[in-house]
Amino acid sequence: MAKLKKRNDGRYSRQISANGKIASLHARPEREINRKMLEYYLASRKGKQFEDVANEWASEHFKTVEYNTVKQYKPALKQITEHFSGKSIKDITSKDIDNFLHILAGCGYAMKTVKSRLQILNQVFKYAVINSYAESNPCQYISVPKNLPQTKRELPTAEEIKTVKNSVGKTFGLFAYFILYTGLRRGEALALTYNDIDFENKIIHVNKSVYYVGNIPNIKQPKTKAGYRDVILLDCLASKLRHNNTSDLVFPNHDGELIRNGNFNRLWTKYLSETGLSITPHQLRHAYATILFEAEIDVKDAQELLGHSTIQVTRDIYTHISKARKMQTADKLNKFVSSF
Repeated sequence: MAKLKKRNDGRYSRQISANGKIASLHARPEREINRKMLEYYLASRKGKQFEDVANEWASEHFKTVEYNTVKQYKPALKQITEHFSGKSIKDITSKDIDNFLHILAGCGYAMKTVKSRLQILNQVFKYAVINSYAESNPCQYISVPKNLPQTKRELPTAEEIKTVKNSVGKTFGLFAYFILYTGLRRGEALALTYNDIDFENKIIHVNKSVYYVGNIPNIKQPKTKAGYRDVILLDCLASKLRHNNTSDLVFPNHDGELIRNGNFNRLWTKYLSETGLSITPHQLRHAYATILFEAEIDVKDAQELLGHSTIQVTRDIYTHISKARKMQTADKLNKFVSSF
């Protein structure tokens, strides 16, 4: 430890080292230096507060991810930091992480939500280890509690699909029909231009998507290679697509530009009102997956058409469709038998 030195201004100073870091302490009475040394050692031993590290991680990580991802992360990170508020990151154990996940499970959170919290915690602690704020990652051996509810969107019924087919002429009806027979995500369809459609070879080239910052639409490239794909242009859809001279976009706003978020919501709400439906574009994407399933399209080919980054996502959807079909079959059989 460096010797105590008296400065020209009358204060005393001493350099100390703790956890590989050197700090200079200054005070007037010598005993004040000793008090500051003790406080410094205790603080360095305790380490940074969890919320400080989490916010530091967020400020770095959020620069590397998309706007919509940041929107999803922020409420999750807020919930996590509130739970671990006031705790030193060095003091948080695997048991603390496990208890937090079980608290979420006890509150009825779904599997996807609890898993997202664990993923964020894991990233924060990885950041902490890399920056020497923590010696180990307590999330390393933690798993999400079993038997959590899994939120699954209901598949559109046969009657709802029939309504979509018969409502192309309604407000925004072509958009719904388009999603049903391409399986494109909402943003992918809204970014599509007629230059992306090869009518001769019956192919739709998916290579971009719309995302929103507030009400303003922006174009982004797919996050993964799977996002770049060619989708079959079915004959029933090709016959309904007509190039609009006011815009090269397949689904432009009234001014020929990309549809703003508020306008999309108004158009979709009007479509639901005119048709009496209660569905989402994502449910129609799942209805397209159902068409692939019932046409016995191989799961690998379905993955490519749907643009899933992993085949497991497609398998899960196929499994969900299969279970839903079995339940519908059982319901029909029960009704048939009870009619006797």
